[in-house]
Amino acid sequence: MPSKLKSYVAIDIAPDGQALSDAFEAPHDTAAARRAQFAAQGDALQLWRDAQLIGAWRRTGPRTFERETF
Repeated sequence: MPSKLKSYVAIDIAPDGQALSDAFEAPHDTAAARRAQFAAQGDALQLWRDAQLIGAWRRTGPRTFERETF
């Protein structure tokens, strides 16, 4: 049985506040978060699915992020 892909939007936020969005599909939230973090160029990242915030991260190193808590 094939898995159903879910639609996500990643918001990549640069240090100057400019934001870029990237819409894509992934099988689940963990895969979507990994993909979004791998593609991110900015200092902050938000991941959304169906108008629900799945997670937000702040860059801590060249390829590492720390989850933000609200």
